[in-house]
Amino acid sequence: MLNVTALGLSICVLLLILASCADPGSQIRQPRGYGEMPPGETWVPVDRAYQSPSREMVYYDPQTVRRDGDRVTLWQLIDYKWMQGNAPFGMFMMSPHRFFSTKTRKEFDCAHNSVRLLASSEFSQHMGTGTQHAVLVEQGDGQPVEPGSINQALWEVACGMTTTPS
Repeated sequence: MLNVTALGLSICVLLLILASCADPGSQIRQPRGYGEMPPGETWVPVDRAYQSPSREMVYYDPQTVRRDGDRVTLWQLIDYKWMQGNAPFGMFMMSPHRFFSTKTRKEFDCAHNSVRLLASSEFSQHMGTGTQHAVLVEQGDGQPVEPGSINQALWEVACGMTTTPS
């Protein structure tokens, strides 16, 4: 029994040592650049009622709004206050992809009150800058716009309406 306890204690000490070797950038803190617009960008924040500034800020690019009948596409950017993803565990282990922002292309069907995700990318830095990793291109019909959601705020922008989708 004593050997099992000693082994368990040794493993705990080893894990603490490995954790202390982690990349200092992986520690939770408010990084520089949160919500700072790069020069030449046109991102506009969505209505404050839909924002969670303590966690993230959501923007859309008015220059990318394209209408084709009842369907409207646009680009959305989410800038996270803290790095997203799993933290690496020690400098000798592979770490998963981590990101500070995402850009998403969405299509809104104004007649049917639905949204479809067309593409999404994660970025290593704030406001869609740094290393880009494409993560999704969706095929399908989309889903209903939920009242009170970020998609409702973007639906209002895309469809030019302020009433809650039904």
